[in-house]
Amino acid sequence: MKKIQKIKQAIKNPPPERLAKIEYKSHLYQAFGIAFVCTLLIWKGFWYVIFAFIFGIGISYSQGMAAHQRYQTIMQFKTPEKMEDFQNDISPTRRRSKIITSVMRSYPKFISIALAVVGSYYLIGINHSRLILSFLYPLSILGIFVLSYFYMFYWLAYPIYKNRLKGGNDNE
Repeated sequence: MKKIQKIKQAIKNPPPERLAKIEYKSHLYQAFGIAFVCTLLIWKGFWYVIFAFIFGIGISYSQGMAAHQRYQTIMQFKTPEKMEDFQNDISPTRRRSKIITSVMRSYPKFISIALAVVGSYYLIGINHSRLILSFLYPLSILGIFVLSYFYMFYWLAYPIYKNRLKGGNDNE
């Protein structure tokens, strides 16, 4: 199978546990966002507008809890993935992320996010127009994150992963 066909297949068939996790997180983030907006409205003196938003918080929270129950049900019947199966994942980013996480936990993701934000600030600066900055900052943050997480940390984690598959010791 060609690489393009593999990528199309990965996009068409995401795992159900991934979709359920995205669903419950999005509902709960939405409830958090509405609560944040309500706080700002109260702080600015528009307390009489928030009653409609409070109803939205309850709906988002209840939908998030229902989606979380579906996620837990799916995860209950799913067998844990073995380290040898990481290479068989058809999604290149998911495969690399699993390898990095199995070797280094979640630290590289947070380091890459911090590196992307700080690096883009030093790379671009603030001496451009607002319109240019609104395009440059997100693109540079995304680019630096992808380069640092999916390439640099993968380059560091892959030999350790291969050594673990062979049954070697990591502390060599």
